[in-house]
Amino acid sequence: MSQKGNDTDDTDRLIASALQVNGRASWEAISRVIDLPSRTVMRRGQHLLDTRCVRVSTYVDASKLLHARGVLIRLETEMHRVAEVARSVAALPGASSVSVLEGSGDIAALVLVENAEAHQALLLQTLPAIPGLLSFEVSTVLRSYLMGLDWHAGILPAEQVEALRKSAPWHAPSVTSTPVVLDAVDQNLIDQLSNDGRATISMLAQDAGINAQTVRRRLDALFGVGVLRVRTEVAPSFFGVKVEAMLWLHIRGGDVESIGTALANHPSVRYCAALTGHAGLLVDGLFKDEEALFDFQNGVIGSLASVEIAESRVVLKAVRRGPLSVDDIVA
Repeated sequence: MSQKGNDTDDTDRLIASALQVNGRASWEAISRVIDLPSRTVMRRGQHLLDTRCVRVSTYVDASKLLHARGVLIRLETEMHRVAEVARSVAALPGASSVSVLEGSGDIAALVLVENAEAHQALLLQTLPAIPGLLSFEVSTVLRSYLMGLDWHAGILPAEQVEALRKSAPWHAPSVTSTPVVLDAVDQNLIDQLSNDGRATISMLAQDAGINAQTVRRRLDALFGVGVLRVRTEVAPSFFGVKVEAMLWLHIRGGDVESIGTALANHPSVRYCAALTGHAGLLVDGLFKDEEALFDFQNGVIGSLASVEIAESRVVLKAVRRGPLSVDDIVA
């Protein structure tokens, strides 16, 4: 069914949502899937990129590259230094998500650590040395049910989402327990794509000083084992989403696996993971407004007999999402 219309804002949202699903899809491929003229898609899509309403980058899965693990850190700061501390945490190696929460200088951060030594150094040396930090507590991520990079606005029909996903080079990565070793060529390509996730094969080859066939083969290998993923970041307000909230859920004798899987399939959820600590699950959700958040807490979480909300906090400001600093994303 055609989705053509006169509202350019709706057109922009369709294009942005398509890029969320597959940020490296060509403008021609996107135009075919969402049934809009290729010239319109190219012009409007490039404008979204140029104005940084949409930013496409790459995400290196450190768990597959280094068998790294995630830790969720709650930080209490001096109130007048909360932004400063948040940016310091966002600049740490392995910082994957950093959010300023409602409350008195409260920050939540997801950080990837390569090994036990790196974990100890982070907690015993790096974090205590940050000026303005008062205290912190840590939970280890045991299992991720949904990553933030997999969330999309949900405005495209399922068949269009599937068509875009099937053409993605990271679709259905192979399963391997062997850590992937990168060489200088791989790292060069990753560095380029971290700055521009839509860089073409020819652009990458020219910058790396190698032929296009080698670039294609290397990227196919990195995407094929799931080490490299493309992440598209769009300000939630672009889709009319006004509220982001993090919910810590206590599971009373229930099946964490089935509950985590079910919540990860809810369209408002952008991240869901099982944790150590006082809460068995963490949910990060995006909602149209406070009423929608209430409905989620009361209707969705409230319907789960073995689940209670240990804590719920609105995100005041996103500081980092994956490889991107999102302080300056245009809403």
